[in-house]
Amino acid sequence: MRHLAILGSTGSIGTSTLEVVRAHPERLSIVALAAGRNRDLLQSQCEAFHPRCVSVGSKEAADWLRSNLSYRPELHWGDEGLLACALHPEVNTVVAAIVGSAGLASTEAALRAGRRVCVANKESLVVGGVLMHEAALAGGGELLPVDSEHAALHQLLDGRDSTTIREVRITASGGPFRDWPLARIQTATIAEALNHPTWKMGPKITIDSATLMNKGLEVIEASVLFGLTADQVAVTVHPQSQVHAMVGFHDGSYQLQVCANDMKLPIQYCLLYPDKQPGPVAPYPWDEARAWTFEAPDLERFPCLGLAFRALREGGTAPALLNAANEVAVAAFLQGRLGFWDIQACNQEILDRIPATPLGSLAQVLDADRAARRHAEGWVQTRT
Repeated sequence: MRHLAILGSTGSIGTSTLEVVRAHPERLSIVALAAGRNRDLLQSQCEAFHPRCVSVGSKEAADWLRSNLSYRPELHWGDEGLLACALHPEVNTVVAAIVGSAGLASTEAALRAGRRVCVANKESLVVGGVLMHEAALAGGGELLPVDSEHAALHQLLDGRDSTTIREVRITASGGPFRDWPLARIQTATIAEALNHPTWKMGPKITIDSATLMNKGLEVIEASVLFGLTADQVAVTVHPQSQVHAMVGFHDGSYQLQVCANDMKLPIQYCLLYPDKQPGPVAPYPWDEARAWTFEAPDLERFPCLGLAFRALREGGTAPALLNAANEVAVAAFLQGRLGFWDIQACNQEILDRIPATPLGSLAQVLDADRAARRHAEGWVQTRT
């Protein structure tokens, strides 16, 4: 039985995870739920699943929940609340779905405590992947990726001899601006950037998909998860989002992973691994007529992808610097303080101005994160 803590239960990954739990009540149970500001949805989730441990973003929200819930769970808030949920003694599986670097400490702590961690918070691996592996090794934890592309790679690479692998390719839908000319992309509005053609996601990751930064972060994540060099990871634009990843072997052949573009599939894969069970998503409909297309990404129109490869090659704290800058820039864009094209400019500014250092500790990662945020926020202020 998997006893779950879901960190980020009110987001898109969290709500999809709860649907998978409903489909497998004999295999999955909820022990802890953590959310940020959406206290109303968290309240309804608590009433449906009765978690014994609950965390919210602030003490005020915790007090509100205490007054409005029909039962009395343990109530926590803030960063300490995330740790309380992840380390609850009844939890053996943590779904890490907090957006951004805020989920870094709780992911590391869960791995060090020997939990299975299903990572949807790609930033934990992007900014501190080596440290996450060290924590898992030290504590006996298990790291499984929830991102559809990385769950696909996990299935394709599981049990493979690494010496047979020539390259891996993760696919990108291309986002809402895949066919747009550069001049139009540069002046894109918030509404246009949020209009993703394939996936329904939160605003931050949707903007990252429009810049292809999300795919860049996934390139770094793939390198960390599977021990690959930057030259072994590639991106292929596949607008239909049906092929999620490919593995190329030295003999010239490829294997592909195919499934519907529904996040409940990779979530269930991680939760029930290594078992394969029927779930809340219908099997892929092979008898329906369809066409798949594949093309190379255009780094001139989507420079954030190139910046991610640069950060991966530089190593050390470079991915942490890039991730922090991007979070600041995307937030500023969504607030109307920056234009769309300014996002990539802010990201490049931080990589150019702050030198990367070798990665040694979680504290060092957090220091790099804070330094990049300060510099990025200062840069944003000069543009507004």
